[in-house]
Amino acid sequence: MCPACYINALLLLIFGASGAALVSNIYFQIAMGLIMVGGIYWMWLGYKKNEGKGGLWKNVRTTIIYILLFGAGYVTAAYQTHEVWAPGPHHEVIIEGQELP
Repeated sequence: MCPACYINALLLLIFGASGAALVSNIYFQIAMGLIMVGGIYWMWLGYKKNEGKGGLWKNVRTTIIYILLFGAGYVTAAYQTHEVWAPGPHHEVIIEGQELP
């Protein structure tokens, strides 16, 4: 499969699916659906450029490898930034008349 087409297809599918899952506006959901259709089109285009010489199982294996790499990057980024989103001491609410520990 054409590597550039394959990477474009995976990016469009990942961003389209995550965008459709996060938004509640119907217009944005339609736009994300179109992005996912574009990802399917790029996948088909890459398969046609290769004329099916790569084989189905090789393409499935490559897809799984790319998804695992994306997941590893996501987990690494989440681990690096998890303290940024954790509530700190400045988020405590002090009730009038209550002593601080």
